[in-house]
Amino acid sequence: MTTSLVKPRIDVAVAVVFNTHGQVLWGCRPEGKPYAGYWEFPGGKVEPDETVWQALVRELKEELDITALEGGPWFRIEH
Repeated sequence: MTTSLVKPRIDVAVAVVFNTHGQVLWGCRPEGKPYAGYWEFPGGKVEPDETVWQALVRELKEELDITALEGGPWFRIEH
């Protein structure tokens, strides 16, 4: 019997949000979560029935109560 060591792919959408002064919005991971205390961009996992854009809009609304009106891909990383 062969066991696969390949983990399933998880698609994640994150936002780099700038204000009018060029400052970037970061969030600190809460206690009790993996990597607690680490800083991160807002966003989260893409659900099976969503596009990356839909996931990002949903996550920004859930996490920050902001509505994304426009945006586009900046870069993509696979690891």
